[in-house]
Amino acid sequence: MYQGRHCTYNDYQLLEKISAEFLLIINRDNFNNYEVEMHLDTFSDFDIDISNKIRTNLEKLDLDKEVVINKITNLLSELKSNVLVDIREHN
Repeated sequence: MYQGRHCTYNDYQLLEKISAEFLLIINRDNFNNYEVEMHLDTFSDFDIDISNKIRTNLEKLDLDKEVVINKITNLLSELKSNVLVDIREHN
């Protein structure tokens, strides 16, 4: 669901776009926290639990960047899969 309603294909396209942007942002050496928060807020509109897991992993980014980014990538894939399921079930 997106903002309390069932997802549409446009919502999926939005998620694809912001996911790619988000991964580019967090791969920078000095990323902007405001940009990160904006993306996390959008992820929350889709699924607050996954957004919180992403947020938790971001706190560990300094420990092992590659491992954390892989975990975040997997969480974003899970979110996209959930959106596709919602689209298929309700459209």
